[in-house]
Amino acid sequence: MMTKILTRGFAVSLMAGTALVASAPALAQDDAGQSTFAENEIVVTAQKREERLQDVPISITVVNPEQLAAFGMNEATDLQYVVPGLTLINASSTRNSGFFVRGIGTSSFSSESIEGSTAFVVDGVVLGQSGASFADLPDIERIEVLRGPQGTLFGKNASAGVVNVTTRDPGDEFEGKISGSWAWPNDDRRLAAYIGGPIADGVGFTISGRINKRDGYVKNLADDRVFNGRDEWGVRGKLKVEPTDGLTVVLAGDYYKRDAACCIWTLRDISGTPSASEGLSLIAGIEPGRDNLEQNINGELFTRNSIYGASLAADYELGDYTLTSITAWRGYRNTDNNDADSAPINILDVNSARFRQRQFTQELRLASPVGGTIDYVVGLFYFDGKVFSRSVQRFPTLPFPFFNKQVDNRARTRNAAIFGQANIHVTEDFRLIAGGRLLHEKAEASKDRLDFALNLTSTAAAEKKDTAVVWRGGLQYDFSDDIMAFATITRGYKGGGYDTNIGLATLPDVKPEKPTNIELGLRTAFPDAGLIFNLTAFHTKVAGYQASARDAGPPPITRILNGEAKTKGIEADFAWRPAAGADWSIYGSATYTDGAWGDFANAPCYSGQTAAQGCVGEAQDLTGARLPWSSKFSGNIATNFTQPLGGDLKLVFDLGLNYRSSQFIAFPNDPRALQKGFALLNASVALAGGDAWRVSLFGKNLTDKRYSIVDFTTPLGSPGSYSQFIPYEAQRVVGLSAEFGF
Repeated sequence: MMTKILTRGFAVSLMAGTALVASAPALAQDDAGQSTFAENEIVVTAQKREERLQDVPISITVVNPEQLAAFGMNEATDLQYVVPGLTLINASSTRNSGFFVRGIGTSSFSSESIEGSTAFVVDGVVLGQSGASFADLPDIERIEVLRGPQGTLFGKNASAGVVNVTTRDPGDEFEGKISGSWAWPNDDRRLAAYIGGPIADGVGFTISGRINKRDGYVKNLADDRVFNGRDEWGVRGKLKVEPTDGLTVVLAGDYYKRDAACCIWTLRDISGTPSASEGLSLIAGIEPGRDNLEQNINGELFTRNSIYGASLAADYELGDYTLTSITAWRGYRNTDNNDADSAPINILDVNSARFRQRQFTQELRLASPVGGTIDYVVGLFYFDGKVFSRSVQRFPTLPFPFFNKQVDNRARTRNAAIFGQANIHVTEDFRLIAGGRLLHEKAEASKDRLDFALNLTSTAAAEKKDTAVVWRGGLQYDFSDDIMAFATITRGYKGGGYDTNIGLATLPDVKPEKPTNIELGLRTAFPDAGLIFNLTAFHTKVAGYQASARDAGPPPITRILNGEAKTKGIEADFAWRPAAGADWSIYGSATYTDGAWGDFANAPCYSGQTAAQGCVGEAQDLTGARLPWSSKFSGNIATNFTQPLGGDLKLVFDLGLNYRSSQFIAFPNDPRALQKGFALLNASVALAGGDAWRVSLFGKNLTDKRYSIVDFTTPLGSPGSYSQFIPYEAQRVVGLSAEFGF
């Protein structure tokens, strides 16, 4: 099977980050048997301990902050433009958002109970809500994107992969930086400051703050407002204390606030006779299409997010062993209103929600020394997450039951687990990989609905428990210090829950998601040629895949369905320094993904689908059909070149190209929701004075390519009509940035 995958479709290239170096020296050990690393090696924590990237038997892309800053990127949403195979769904609200990896992912308005499939982890703390990850990326040391199920070591909501973010710790020297940028066409302004260093013997700190503002780019014809802007600020701080030899304690806290006139969609096309709201849009002069950046509404539009938390991490050296404890408390709040009728009259002006999530996590793990016959990581994990939401919808012209309603949803998830993973060194070059996780999860949900127009009520409540075993096994062989191959098989798990959509009176059960993933990998380094080249083949089958499908309505409802998904393909990445003695690197990555539905004979029909088009009894058979949000080919290639000008002066050039082939950007599969492939060209040129200052001119999407993130059936539109969410980056952006350090 895997041989067939390897020969099926190969896309050469690309990405790892400018931090990937020309050579990959061998991992060394100190006298205590602990790992040490060469100065420029990439070190990752994908297996809960520091390891050289080239030694880790996982498909990983590493992104460093310099790469993002070169092209004026600083948000989690920007990762989709530098990591092939990573797709983002983010439209009208962060509540309905999520990362997709290899075509697998979950985004749903029923996020009270249903989590995303891709875990977002910051400094070892997993975020229980996908929406809590959609902030900027301050003080980043590195970002590791792990593809494939990672439940053995990461546990919670990691059935598709993990975005593992590591922020900067306090250093041994006092340092600081202030940076700012401005970009056209929407007056994008950003200001950030950072300071850190020692404040006493064994005590250090970091503190940072940032402000980001941007005008909207969607014009509202009804009253000349502009929508989909950006207005946010945040702070982050760390205090690092080393009270005794062998003990390190880090106290961290962060707060992020967003308040913007966001987020609205635009009409993409109108099928058949326009509905009342669509007719008003046409009269106002809106021209539906991929270039449409106009709306025509009279109601309020706002999104207010707060993301905050604190953690206490401690590492204690017990001889050659390391005991780690991470205790964290986090919160996420979202308040929004979206005038969903796409009309300048009050059909559904009030479509609001207040969403609150709180979580407590505790992880305790023990890492053995490396260098013996067996090295391992074992641990305990506990998660307790509570969610409350209150949603209000008012249809003043439609006096039908529960069209005018207030819905309170409550959900709680508790997860406890014991986990471990070991490397068994059969010989110096050959080792076995064995890991497992035993978890117990309890899910609870309740719903109270009130129809305040007709004085009707309904309630529902449910709870369930589940015990599961997640495991990983594999082989790893070192052909030399610079060439390694591995084969692994992994069974993942993402807990089930309940469909809490406000349009449903009941709480339909959603089954757990269980992926099985097979990988073959090759990691190579050629120091004399200044080249690193890595290759991974994968085959994944997901039983109980939690898919989110939108009914046409009225009113439109997004439901959660358990289907079966299959995805297979090849991933490649490289980094190359082609000229010895020159500060020039070329790097990139690419992914070929063949994603398809498995056994899915009862999939919902798309809006306007007829029996002749396969809709029989309100269902269609999608078995073998293409997965949405899954491009067959996606890739990045970039280059960085530095030209010394004498003294500390230097010119720095960056050029990057991101490509993704066609993909369905709606579900259920509708041929009209197939977006064509496109490429994004980014570039920057900078003048720098060593590490003291830097001034740059950057451009994103220089060819001014228009595209959408998601298509969906237009609320209150005619059958078969579609709206779209166009991101800010779907236009040419040119800006200036400057930073000064000390």
